[in-house]
Amino acid sequence: MTARRSSFRVKSRDLARRGQPLHGVIAVMAKAPRPGRVKTRLTPPLSPAAAARLARCFLIDTLARVRQVQRARGAVLYAPRTSRRVFRRMAAGFILVPQRSGDLGRRLALAFRDLLRLGLGPVVVIGSDVPSLPASVLERAVTTLHDARVDGVIGPSEDGGYYLIGLRTPSPELFGGIAWSTPKVFEQTMTRARAHGLRLTTLGRCWDVDTPEDLERLRRWALARPRTNLEHTRKFLRAR
Repeated sequence: MTARRSSFRVKSRDLARRGQPLHGVIAVMAKAPRPGRVKTRLTPPLSPAAAARLARCFLIDTLARVRQVQRARGAVLYAPRTSRRVFRRMAAGFILVPQRSGDLGRRLALAFRDLLRLGLGPVVVIGSDVPSLPASVLERAVTTLHDARVDGVIGPSEDGGYYLIGLRTPSPELFGGIAWSTPKVFEQTMTRARAHGLRLTTLGRCWDVDTPEDLERLRRWALARPRTNLEHTRKFLRAR
């Protein structure tokens, strides 16, 4: 099928999984893991090439967790637009949607619009740099969005932002007037939700990996949990 007034296409055979009704879409926002373009705050201690390898590990492990969620369709919101071939290899079977231009708020607003137009149910958007995020939280987010009493879900991160946001309908008003990349993002988003009468369910806090201190925390966390679904990230950490 083709999304109305949209710039991407999804084949009809991709819209169902094993004949089961879909519960929603889980979309991963990701940049192509290229040296000097990703995880730059981790250089040093990592080299640009190593930071790109780590970003790739994060992404592959995140995609694996999305696949664990039953009856939810996976998608990748990728950047830059020229990297589609990279993600087609890494995210086989996922819907691939190029990120639009503009600040993070505009990109998120348009991503929700594009994905909700597919008619696959509510949409959850996550980043690829939250290795501690379990599939069970993704499952809960999708399930919560089927409660007519809520308009969305949000997962606050320890740095004041959020690692997950999910919506039942496009709500561009949530993404305007936000001081992105600051500790005020979550608070400002909740304020805007209240101002516009949107009911957001809050999930548990989580942490992402942006700084050398975060990386060391991840090393201790991941190596102490050998059964956690972090196969590629754990191999990277053990090799260093």
